[in-house]
Amino acid sequence: MNKFFALENLLKSGYCIIPRVILDNQQSSCKKTALRADILSYFYQKAYFAKGDVVLDGRIYTCFRGELIVNQQELAAFFKTERRQWNRIMAEFTSENIIRVDRLRGGSRISIVAYDCIVGKKSAQYKQTNGGDKAAEDAAPKAKKPKLGVWVENYYPEHHVKGCDIPPIEIDLEKLIALQKMREEENNKQKNIFR
Repeated sequence: MNKFFALENLLKSGYCIIPRVILDNQQSSCKKTALRADILSYFYQKAYFAKGDVVLDGRIYTCFRGELIVNQQELAAFFKTERRQWNRIMAEFTSENIIRVDRLRGGSRISIVAYDCIVGKKSAQYKQTNGGDKAAEDAAPKAKKPKLGVWVENYYPEHHVKGCDIPPIEIDLEKLIALQKMREEENNKQKNIFR
């Protein structure tokens, strides 16, 4: 039996990037928030990473990066929501500029706004229209000086995260041994109290 979670399969299978705020809100105690997070998670999982064709009701549509082509009635049923509630949620996402919805025959084209910025890779279509790889590199976020005037290497204020540079940890073994002795003494005192 071939295990789907074998390392070889995990490395070959690809991945999808979902913003952490969506993942965190999927566990929300508020059912409305959790439902919206589940819907957005579905969109990010099913969005095309590269250009491809989709067949919907016997018609072939070209689906570009960051888009998915779906039947909204089927999605509403999948998420166990009424059609009115589904329409309200989609209108919220559209008004908040999270997605863009275009009507098609038999379905909808849902485009995730700023997909390339969130995923972190510029599409070939973007590169072609904006001057190639060099222009794409120039458009990518660069480390900037924070407003406080303190330079932090690999700090990207657009993402509110630091890069992967982790300073080395220095451990003073003498302090560690002293700490262990102190804890042993405390444990011995507690044992004597309970006896």
